[in-house]
Amino acid sequence: MRTHYDLLTRVLHWIMAAVIIYATCAGYIMHLVVDSSPRTFNFLSVLNMSLATVGAAIFIVRFIWSFLRPTVHSIKQSDSLQNKMAHLAHSLLYFMMFSVFTSGFLMLKTGYDLFWLIPVNNVISNPEINAFFFMVHRFSCVMLALLVVVHASAALHHHYKRKNNVLHSMVGPAIKVR
Repeated sequence: MRTHYDLLTRVLHWIMAAVIIYATCAGYIMHLVVDSSPRTFNFLSVLNMSLATVGAAIFIVRFIWSFLRPTVHSIKQSDSLQNKMAHLAHSLLYFMMFSVFTSGFLMLKTGYDLFWLIPVNNVISNPEINAFFFMVHRFSCVMLALLVVVHASAALHHHYKRKNNVLHSMVGPAIKVR
């Protein structure tokens, strides 16, 4: 009986977590340095867009894999309110990740060089449409950050309060609940 997620699911989960946490922090730092340090802003901007491009590809793989991966039997599959809330939260996380990646790409007024190497053109060059997607991006980033905090808090609640294996199932077999 499978008590933890497969390796691919766990790797994709933690890579996405790192990309989202970095991009959230970098995004807000960029707004702090946009006027005072243009060089820092440009560096963070290209790095943020490059990681988001890679993250978008990983997101697609992760989304498809979520329908194909093996079932974890240690997580109760019931119709309880808590399971429905968890399903809703995960669905919202996926929707917000999609919204952040899509709006981030569509808000660009100009192209960028992926990791300073490969030119990536912008899809839309209409300033009004770019501005609209910029607002969508900002809202989606805030919502995604809030959902990530809720998600992490729920995992810690399950681990420390409920003392079940929900966190263990995503970390892997090395960590056990006492």
